[in-house]
Amino acid sequence: MDTTYYITNKNNQLLELLNTIDHCLSDARLDEVDSIIKLKEELLANDGIHITPEQINNIISLLLSFVPDKVREVG
Repeated sequence: MDTTYYITNKNNQLLELLNTIDHCLSDARLDEVDSIIKLKEELLANDGIHITPEQINNIISLLLSFVPDKVREVG
């Protein structure tokens, strides 16, 4: 039995994630742009449903890559 992962629309979570991805895209390096756009298109195509574990890891990696170094060093 396959597990289905999804991002709920409760409290506009999918919309907030897409807006955050857009913000990351505006600050991304040129070599990161394609993978960020691909991730966003995949989320939009499935409307946040049937997200693979790989996509979840990509979302986490993307968000963590924009955490300032100063914040990372504090933890």
